[in-house]
Amino acid sequence: MAIPSTKPQNRILLFGGIIFALLAAVVVFIAVSKSSSTPPSQPTQQVVVAETAITAGSQLSTSNLTSRAYLVPDVPPDSYTTPSQLVGQTLPVSVSAGTPITQQLLQASSSSGGTTSLTTPTNQLPIANNDVALAIPAHGATPDTTVDQMSVGYYVQAGDQIDIIADLGGTTTTSHQVQYVFQDIPVLAVGTTAATTTTPASGTATTTAAPALSAPNYFVVEMTRAQAEEMTALLTGDFAQTTGTPPVAGNPATVLKYVLRPVSEYGKTNSTGDFVPDIVNISGPDTVIPSASDTPVTPQSLSGAFANS
Repeated sequence: MAIPSTKPQNRILLFGGIIFALLAAVVVFIAVSKSSSTPPSQPTQQVVVAETAITAGSQLSTSNLTSRAYLVPDVPPDSYTTPSQLVGQTLPVSVSAGTPITQQLLQASSSSGGTTSLTTPTNQLPIANNDVALAIPAHGATPDTTVDQMSVGYYVQAGDQIDIIADLGGTTTTSHQVQYVFQDIPVLAVGTTAATTTTPASGTATTTAAPALSAPNYFVVEMTRAQAEEMTALLTGDFAQTTGTPPVAGNPATVLKYVLRPVSEYGKTNSTGDFVPDIVNISGPDTVIPSASDTPVTPQSLSGAFANS
């Protein structure tokens, strides 16, 4: 009696297994492709950009502005979130469509001959509600208040936010009280040195542009009206004298340093257009930001800090 052959049945099972394996491979490939091609969602923020190309001197309006979503890490510094914040302002430089509109652009100069970043009188500085703009000197007269020492090596630029350290002086010639006097002050514009023209022995005049980090002459900062009064008093130093007859000059207040803040500690303009500074407690940990408090450094505490152990 002959034994029936099982080859046809084995072939069917083999072919079925191959087809099943191919189908499984296709399913796995599609799943992997979908997972790799779909990145995890990231937070975004609306940024105002030019809807069309805008020429220098044009007034901004809803017709030439729009907003686009940017990934939060890519949001340009000092950008705006809604076109209504910019309507009516004049753009001093030309931009192409899609360019983010920032404070730096509004403060830029369209002139190619000078190096100042101040806008012309027809282009208003972006001052927040209830604040004023004040020009302050970029340096003092002593070795520790030269322009490079006070301006963080020329790195204080328009759009930065700074703190200010001062010696409050006093009614005697030895009065000293050094402390942070202002925090989170926006720098609206910077007046810098102009390009220089020199004539070599050959008689051909050559122009040397100011360096990328130019020595500033002054800063235009944004302050409340009360802060502007206090800053003026610090700069003049006229109040540092005794009440005797005749009055004897004491040690005048002196602005010592401008201090750059990290962008993460910049204050923001709120929904009503008011600038809200980020005040940091000097004596507390970095993660705690209560109302500001600061213990002044005096000659006595300074000498005690470095006393030999």
